[in-house]
Formats: sequence, structure tokens, C-alpha cells
Amino acid sequence: MAHQYSNNFDELAYVVGKDIKALNQKPEPRLVLTGNTLGIVGGNNITLPMPTNVGQEIRGTGSPEGRITAEIGTTYVDVNVTNGALKWIKEKGSSNTGWRVLIGDTGWRTLNALSLATVNNKKSEVKIRRVNNWVSFSFGGLDWGYFGIIRRGAKGFAGFRGDTSAMILGNGGIPAGFRSEASLVGNLYLNLELAGNLYLGGKSDGNYMLLGFFKPIPTTNDITNIRISSISYLTDDPWPTTLP
Repeated sequence: MAHQYSNNFDELAYVVGKDIKALNQKPEPRLVLTGNTLGIVGGNNITLPMPTNVGQEIRGTGSPEGRITAEIGTTYVDVNVTNGALKWIKEKGSSNTGWRVLIGDTGWRTLNALSLATVNNKKSEVKIRRVNNWVSFSFGGLDWGYFGIIRRGAKGFAGFRGDTSAMILGNGGIPAGFRSEASLVGNLYLNLELAGNLYLGGKSDGNYMLLGFFKPIPTTNDITNIRISSISYLTDDPWPTTLP
């Protein structure tokens, strides 16, 4: 009888010991989650659905402003690159507004400028470009990259307060989406000789542009050897809805 109790006790101790050992062992991982992919031991994967418009990149056509509701930090890719805007980011609010262009390039756009000279069938040009929130101007069009204005008093000449200034862009001539908060001044050269200034009116001063010369603008000949310093600035304007 004592021998039988001893055997039963040994079996019980063995079973209890196995259970304790099993409890102390950490279970092997069975699932691994990477991003929204759930990996299952054995080599199979399951792709889980992502929440709609939460912390992700959305793809669509056209601007998301006023159309797409998303959380702050969500990005949006316009597959049509409408008006040069490729990628947007939601910066503020919880409705369908508050989007800003993160990656965009309008390319060089030719503006409808005033007082422009033409030489050998080549017309002077004023061009503007926006890359993200950076705006730049380019002046040229004539041989060797020169810019020119027609003589004072000629058809198409737009004077401004006296005989030394010529309007290049009229009031509102700098289009919406490209405007400067502040007014700016740059240098104007004839060949390499300083000959005057360029003035760019900011939002509080009409969004126009003029050239001011140190000497009176001639009435007998065009000025066709103008070079203008680089004009660039940051803009807070929303991305343009139309391009010039």
C-alpha cells in the first residue's frame, strides 16, 4: 500500500512540475504586425485596411482645398498636377480646408506686361514662376538676354509720375497666388552700368511693378540693353487657382 501511495505521489509531482514549467515558459510569438501587414507564423501575411483619411497619403484629382476632409498631417497627391501643384499637406483644422501645397511648380509664366520693346521680331518678356512658396521673376526676351522698353510717348508706353519711370505691370498686374506681402526694390542696369531701380508693389501697394531711371526716358529711341537684378521672395498667397 505504501509503495502504491509513493507511485501516485511521484506521478502527481511529475504532472504538477510539467504544468509549472509550462507556465514559466514564454509563448513563442505567433503574429507580427508591420505597418498594416500582419505576418502569421508559417509564412502567410494579411493586409489590414487603413482608416480612411487618417495619417496617410490620399490620391485624387484637383485641389483638395474645400473638397477633402482629413486630419492634420495628412498628405494629398494630385495625379493631374493641377496648376503645377503635385503634393498638398493638411496644416490646420478638421474640415475640408487648411491645405497647403508641399510640392508644386508653376513653371515660367509670361505676364501681360506694359511698355515692352521689340527688336528684330523678338519681344521683351516678363516671366514669373512659383516653386512651393517661393516666387521669382525673369526679364529678357531680346538678343543676349536683354530686356527693353519702348521710348517715352510711343504707343503702348505707360509712364508713371514724370519722365523717368515706366510702368511694367499695372495695378493688380502681379497675379493672385504670386504676390509679395512687402514692397521690394531691385537694381536696374544698362549693360553693366547701374542706371536705376525696379520697384515691386506689395499687397498694400497695388501689386504693380515699375522701372525708375536716373535720367529721363528717351523720346527718340527705345532702351533695349536693360538688365535687372534677380527678384525673388516668399509668398503667403494660397496656390493659384489659375495660371497667367
